[in-house]
Amino acid sequence: MKVWEATLSAKGQVTIPKEMREALDLRAGDQLIYSVVDGEVILTPKNIDFKDLAGLLGDPPNGPATLEEIDEAVVSAAGANVLDTDADDKSDVAA
Repeated sequence: MKVWEATLSAKGQVTIPKEMREALDLRAGDQLIYSVVDGEVILTPKNIDFKDLAGLLGDPPNGPATLEEIDEAVVSAAGANVLDTDADDKSDVAA
């Protein structure tokens, strides 16, 4: 597990280190999701391919899902993936 360090600016901003941006394939304009789990901040890229969302919401009883419902499902799925550490190597999980 690679660990990076950053400093919070007076405006509350943090620059993501270049090596981390490259490792996560982040580009200008990408959206990120911040989660706080047991007092630790987890940063997750929200750069999901639409093909990965196929069937995520199932077959809604009231017709197609709205963009708001899709956004909510993406955020929920991203958070669930972050919290699902069962398959992770225990050395990769923060203490």
